Amino acid sequence: MRTRRVLLASLLGLVTVGATVATVAVATAATNTYEAESASIAGGARVANCSGCSGGKKVGFVGNNAGTLQFNNVTAAAAGSAKVTITYASGAARNASLSVNGGAATTISFASTGSYNTPGNKDVTVTLQAGNNTLKFFNTSGWAPDFDKITVVSGDGGGGGGGGGAPTADELLAKVTSCNQISNGKYKTDSDSGSATVPVCGKTGAVFWKSDMDIDCDGQRTTHCNENTDCCFQADTAFHQSDGKPLRSEFLPYIVVPSTSGIWNYQNSGVHGASVAAVIYQGKVAYAVVGDTGPTQIIGEGSYALAVALGINPDARNGGTDSGVTFIVFTGNSSIVKPIEDHNATVTLGEQLGRQFINNN
Repeated sequence: MRTRRVLLASLLGLVTVGATVATVAVATAATNTYEAESASIAGGARVANCSGCSGGKKVGFVGNNAGTLQFNNVTAAAAGSAKVTITYASGAARNASLSVNGGAATTISFASTGSYNTPGNKDVTVTLQAGNNTLKFFNTSGWAPDFDKITVVSGDGGGGGGGGGAPTADELLAKVTSCNQISNGKYKTDSDSGSATVPVCGKTGAVFWKSDMDIDCDGQRTTHCNENTDCCFQADTAFHQSDGKPLRSEFLPYIVVPSTSGIWNYQNSGVHGASVAAVIYQGKVAYAVVGDTGPTQIIGEGSYALAVALGINPDARNGGTDSGVTFIVFTGNSSIVKPIEDHNATVTLGEQLGRQFINNN
């Protein structure tokens, strides 16, 4: 972790390993439809007539704490992102929570379709495992809309024939133009940067901030990260490799989150060690993991390898950049990559979560 200010310099491209890009095979898309009246219902949810719905039926009374609707045996040929089109009917704007395979729930907002017999569609992106999956809808604070069916497109990165594949920097940045501040205060970018100006912002499935990027060279000693290359070197990181050793900043793209304080508790926001992040700088997107924690009042730091991947000077003494870096950290248990040191897995999961983030915001 760092407490000093680092400046942008011109030393670039010392190593290339941090810029490794994983090639992801694209499979043929498969489309499957699941009727709500054939799913598992509980807690007061029930099948009802619906003149405009598929088969003339729908499932209503989902929510109000007890009513649930669960689609079982939702199949995917391979693990990855899938587009889910939810066909529903509602005479008012309503919300529902969606949990995939028992994981952390995502809240989905549904606009009014005009009446409870008039269906409309809502597209979301989820991450499925290979084989059978469960999708459970519920609402613990009110009523969900009435559900007609879901249509699941898997096997093409969740794009469903359009808008799939690895997200671009512009696509990601278009979703973080405004800030719903979730931190209790703001952060400085450096210990001597004056006033605190950087908030942590919340979105569906992620948190983000926009700041500078200082260089964290901590962890295992390597050629470019050690006591001789970094005045503030520490031979440890907050999170460790699967073999118990600290991370290697020179070879693993990772980001640093502020240690827990009254400003923000990253864990309460669903961020964990090994959570995947998309980091954007000057039109480039690099995927990294949460690998270390830093000072409680400072934000904006990444590893040597992350700097290389983004084209930022990685030198711990005079590298980094003063501004222009956007950190989007995906939240929930589904954002965690294992093992933390598997960067190819990070890229694959990051692209899936990035597409999901774009589609859900």
